[in-house]
Amino acid sequence: MNQYSSKPKGNPALMEDTYVLTSNYIAVFDGATPKTVFRFPDGRTPGQIVAQTLADVVKKLPDNCTARRAADIMSDAVADALQDHSGEANGVIFNRLRKEIWSIGDCQFALLNADGSIERHHTEKQIDRQLSDWRASIVHSYLSRGLMTPDEIMADDPGRRIIQPFITRQTIYQNRIGELGFGVFDGRHIPDEFIEIYPVGSRVAAVILASDGYPILHRTLEETEAALQQLLQDDPLCIGALRGTKGIKQGHSAHDDRTYVKFSL
Repeated sequence: MNQYSSKPKGNPALMEDTYVLTSNYIAVFDGATPKTVFRFPDGRTPGQIVAQTLADVVKKLPDNCTARRAADIMSDAVADALQDHSGEANGVIFNRLRKEIWSIGDCQFALLNADGSIERHHTEKQIDRQLSDWRASIVHSYLSRGLMTPDEIMADDPGRRIIQPFITRQTIYQNRIGELGFGVFDGRHIPDEFIEIYPVGSRVAAVILASDGYPILHRTLEETEAALQQLLQDDPLCIGALRGTKGIKQGHSAHDDRTYVKFSL
């Protein structure tokens, strides 16, 4: 292992990213931001429950497990853990024996090749792009008309408020084939189309797995953090280069939890 880091955007107790390291598997899981006020009796959000469940299951997977089989085992475990409640998480998993990376949802990874080149892979949901554009236009409108200051928007984001019902209802697209469909660990069957499998060839010297809290992956954690901090400084409302479905809330250091794991092959 070369580098790893997992940082919360705010209260560490609400961290929804997690990672797991075993002799054969390395994985990063990103629990989804809560869409409702529901919490489990121990105070954890559904996203935290799902992410931790996935991390626990990976520790028990057979070494030569296929991506399809792993997705089914993990989905069944998530269904049991959620107890009929809604919750979801994204994940990216490296299987050392099979020399494969499995990606479900919008986590990301990068391959560092022996020749010095870097290949970045990040699956962005179409529904998130549309809602991010909509939120950005709303926030820009409030700013341009002088209706709210940036600090007021960070305290009570009008764009987030307006798109929130659509964020809540986007679950209808989860694990459903279609233009807006996307894959996610939510306890239901994940179609083959949403299980992305990437062979890791002999020219790859190192691999980076990360959650989508980082807008772009660089060769080192330090470079990746520096790039993020610059973007957070330039675009704290997350309506420009950091455009997303949410900005930085007051009291938070970033717009999202983030995890970075780098290892050599």
